[in-house]
Amino acid sequence: MIFPYLAFMVFCGIIPLLSSLREVANPSWLNLHGGFSTIYKVLKDFRVIPALSHTYFLLLIFLPLTILTVLVISLLLDAGPMRGNTFMRLIFMLPGLVTSGIAVFIWTTLLTPHVMWSAGSIRWLIGAIAFTSGVGSWIVIQYGSLRSISPEVLEAARVDGCNRFQLAIRIKLPMVSRYIGYMSIFLAAGALQIFAEPMLLTSTGFTTDWSLNQVAYSYAFKTGDFAAGSALAIDMLVPNIILGIIFILRTDFLKRGDR
Repeated sequence: MIFPYLAFMVFCGIIPLLSSLREVANPSWLNLHGGFSTIYKVLKDFRVIPALSHTYFLLLIFLPLTILTVLVISLLLDAGPMRGNTFMRLIFMLPGLVTSGIAVFIWTTLLTPHVMWSAGSIRWLIGAIAFTSGVGSWIVIQYGSLRSISPEVLEAARVDGCNRFQLAIRIKLPMVSRYIGYMSIFLAAGALQIFAEPMLLTSTGFTTDWSLNQVAYSYAFKTGDFAAGSALAIDMLVPNIILGIIFILRTDFLKRGDR
C-alpha cells in the first residue's frame, strides 16, 4: 500500500535532491573551482538578504493573520446549527480554486490604477494574494477537524457549564491542536518557498528577484549557473526539513489512537 508513495518520494524527492547535490559540486560563477562550498557562498549574494526580509515579513504578518482568520471563522461555523452551512463551505472553497495567475491578474487589475507601488507596498500585495487564495481552503479543513470532535465530549462540557466561548477556547482548540500545528507548518513552508505570486508580478515590472526561489531561478535560467541555483535551493530545503522534523516530533498528527 505504501509503494505508490515510495515511488513518488523517490522520483520526485530523492532523485532530484541527489541530482542537485551532484550539480552543486560543479564549477560555478561563485565558485570557479567547484565544490560544496557553493552552498554557503551563494548566501553572500546581495539579493539574498532582501529576499529573506520579504520572507520574514510574510511569516510575521500574514502567517499569524491567516491562522487567526481561519480559526475564528471555523469556530463560528462550528458554534451551532446554521442554515446554509454546506453552501458557506462551498463559498470558502471558491478562492482556493482560483489559480495564482488569475489571482495576480485580479489584484493588479483592481489596484494598479490606484496604488503607487514601491518595494514596501508590493509585499503587502503579494501577501494579500497568498492570503486570499489560501485562507478559504484552510477554513474548510479546520472546520472538518472541529466536526470530528465527539458530540459526547461537547455535551459533557455544556453540562459542566461551558458557554460557547469557553467551549471554543478550552475544549475545541486543544482537541484540534495537531491540525493547527499541521496548518502552521505548511503555511510557514509555503512562505519560505513562495514563487508563483512574485514571479507573475515580474512580468508587470513590479518585482525582480523578490523571493529566494526567484533568486535561485535567476541563477539557473537567466545566467545558466545551475550549480549556484541548486545550492540556493538546498539552502532553502534546510529550514523545511527542520519544520518537517518539528511536525513529526512535536505533534501527534501521524499517530494513531483516540485522543
